[in-house]
Amino acid sequence: MWYTNNQFWTSRAVYRWGHRLTNFFCKTFGRLEARGVHHIPREGGVLFVSNHVSFLDPVIVGSAANREIHYMARSNAFDIPGLGKLISTYNAYPVNRGAPDLGALRRTISLLQTGNAVLIFPEGTRSVDGTLGKARDGACFIAHRAGVPTIPVYHSGAERMLPRNSKRLRRSKLTVVFGAPLELTTEEFETKREMYQQMGNQMMEAIADLRDNVFS
Repeated sequence: MWYTNNQFWTSRAVYRWGHRLTNFFCKTFGRLEARGVHHIPREGGVLFVSNHVSFLDPVIVGSAANREIHYMARSNAFDIPGLGKLISTYNAYPVNRGAPDLGALRRTISLLQTGNAVLIFPEGTRSVDGTLGKARDGACFIAHRAGVPTIPVYHSGAERMLPRNSKRLRRSKLTVVFGAPLELTTEEFETKREMYQQMGNQMMEAIADLRDNVFS
């Protein structure tokens, strides 16, 4: 993988052209503004933790990033004719919702430990009104076990471009902000759950700080 002046490049032609198309769409239809791209390591595993407001989130965050990314998508999306193959081509992989999916967790950790960039949404589901929720333990488990840089991401505009329960795209200003890598807690806790709760709080607070800077 190569970069020139923070521009995106990958050896996979299909991903490179897909990124160019989505980046062009986001810039022309949503006036995409990407900030903090310099925080993204140019090589090695990196975990992006982002707020979640729309089905378009992976497309928008991926278009703003300067690295090829992988991300989870709910398993039933892969059953939709055409869509499953399309998102698989662009590094989506299934996760079962409603219960811990150990297979998806292990796959995510493996991707990170073999030098890939992975985007996850700690809240686990889309926000109904745009407010930030609590991080689930799965995101913290991944961050703890993978041992790679964890970068907070805040983005806005997707919730207006494709609102919840809508099938029609609307023009909306898109902003994606990448923060500095987090120094997640390494303190000793009585239980792993307590540690994960603290890590989750740190993730969501960092995302909230990025949000506040966008609108300050």
